[in-house]
Amino acid sequence: MTRKFILLLSLFALVYACSTDDSDDDMNDDDASDDMTAGNLIGLWALTDIRFDETMDDDDLEFAQEILAFLVDQECYIVTFDFMNDGTVTTNSKANFIEINVGAGGLDIPCPEESEMTNTMWTLEGNQLTFIDEDLGEETVTVTFEGDNTFIVDGSAIDENNYDGAEAVFTRLEEQQ
Repeated sequence: MTRKFILLLSLFALVYACSTDDSDDDMNDDDASDDMTAGNLIGLWALTDIRFDETMDDDDLEFAQEILAFLVDQECYIVTFDFMNDGTVTTNSKANFIEINVGAGGLDIPCPEESEMTNTMWTLEGNQLTFIDEDLGEETVTVTFEGDNTFIVDGSAIDENNYDGAEAVFTRLEEQQ
């Protein structure tokens, strides 16, 4: 149980780290929508799902998916990105504050009240989303858009050893006015 929880926290932390890591990512995704522009990304987005091929039979990914679904059902969003018109993005992560309590009634996972926030710059060119931190370090991830309200980040961009074949799904919660 502890091992699975640590892997879950790692997944969320790694999603969060995409906005602050300064390594290069040379991934390309030819299937991404060319219709999405930077203006369409403006607004508040939350990590709402972890997708993976069910034939992978990966208990850690299944556990992470179940916990995320439980929290999202409570409108508790572990990782959010608030993309602004001025090219800034605020990342809010509660990943390091998740607690799983085991009792006679089963698992209890309260929504963390604490979070870590960071502010960076962002650009979107085609399907390449680039985050630029205050030290001008860049992290670029390939995103795939599903309509106007969902974007996907490939799990291997987060951690190629543990999340290859998985996808982090972000859903628009609200558009910036």
